[in-house]
Amino acid sequence: MPQAWDYLIVTASNQAQARAYESQLRARRKQGLLAQAREVLVVADPGGRRVGSGGSTLYCLSRIGGSLRGRRILIVHAGGDSKRLPAYAPRGKIFVPLPGGGTLFDRLAANLLALPAPAGDAGQIVAASGDALLLFDPAAFALAPEGVTALGHYTSPEEASRHGVYCVAADGSLRIYLQKPSLAEQQRLGGVNAESRTLLDLGLMSFDAAAAGVWLDTFGEAYLEREIDLYREICCAMGGEATCEHYVAAAKSSGSPWDEATLAAWFPALHAVPAEARVAPDCLFLHFGATRQLVESGLALMAYDRRPVPESGILVLNSEVREGATITGSDAWIEGCRLRAPLTLGGGNVVVGVDVDEPLALPPRACLESLAGIRRDGTPCWFVRCYGTDDPFKDDTFCGRPLPPWLGAGALWDARVFPAESSPQGYRRWLWMFDPSASEQQKQAWRAADRYTPAEIAHLIR
Repeated sequence: MPQAWDYLIVTASNQAQARAYESQLRARRKQGLLAQAREVLVVADPGGRRVGSGGSTLYCLSRIGGSLRGRRILIVHAGGDSKRLPAYAPRGKIFVPLPGGGTLFDRLAANLLALPAPAGDAGQIVAASGDALLLFDPAAFALAPEGVTALGHYTSPEEASRHGVYCVAADGSLRIYLQKPSLAEQQRLGGVNAESRTLLDLGLMSFDAAAAGVWLDTFGEAYLEREIDLYREICCAMGGEATCEHYVAAAKSSGSPWDEATLAAWFPALHAVPAEARVAPDCLFLHFGATRQLVESGLALMAYDRRPVPESGILVLNSEVREGATITGSDAWIEGCRLRAPLTLGGGNVVVGVDVDEPLALPPRACLESLAGIRRDGTPCWFVRCYGTDDPFKDDTFCGRPLPPWLGAGALWDARVFPAESSPQGYRRWLWMFDPSASEQQKQAWRAADRYTPAEIAHLIR
């Protein structure tokens, strides 16, 4: 049996999210799960301000305190608003349900808790991203003798251009780290191998107590001032061929909020930490961070688990389908619903928490949610959200179009667009919103409705 972990830490962006995560983790502990970790904690970003994945890592370590030598600490970064996956913002996308049972957290944690321990008392801190499912053979993750060991997987240069990239020497030592590099940059810096593949950063790294000590000494509590990203402000400094000029340019081009002089001052200590990259063979890397990824990643997971994959591509999870209910369409995600009548889907749909007592038809790429919650005055309600699968909620896109002026202005996440209803069937009053060219009567009904922003709804779901 693998050596036990001293801490399993799940990070959250604020105290409200932390309480939701604590509830989820408490339930698992009562079931006898997560026994590989002696302590299970949820750590919210300090003061409710976002500190970045690097800042959150440093804050978690400072919360533990004392010497890190001989300790094993697993940190799963799960803070975030889930603006690209709004249906699961209330519970956090780390707890999105998966086909076959369990959640993203359950599958991810089971694999990470099986990672090998280092020899001796060098200590081990593992930091992992919580918005993707990473499945591989943990025993194949051979740790470097010191410093940082990062996990990568070979993919196409086109795919790698949207993520971090490890350029490695023949012995596995890291030459240089690239953040969202263009195809030309990958070629120029030797990131593309003889098989025309690039080593993609999988968002998982293990580092020893000495490396953690360097980072804690270098940054101190700077994360309380501005965000520190684990990959932007830290990884870009790693590698034998990295220079201060490369580090500053890479960090700034990736959106670093820190000035060039500060980055340059950090570089020598960060660069001195040894780093190696390991290749994960037969690795499954599935994103569940956006609405449009639910179906694609869910189907890929079923194939990986060797479960029958529905020809229609329709995934039905945690739902009750009674006699008389039929589902027609393709490539859809249906979760937490009660179906008693035919449901006709245009394709590429997401339907969450909806009761279908009468026939219902949805247009292509439409998302429909009916989520039980409470209004601002504390009375129960159902929040109705009609939107498009490609709406990022970070801008003014609504149902694939610019947000109509009469619906509001600014980012959809902060727009009071979505009504609260007193009945779970109330969603039918708002199906016209999939085509925002509303009649004057519909506009008046919308203006008179008790409406909420997605940001508010995230805190009002029961």
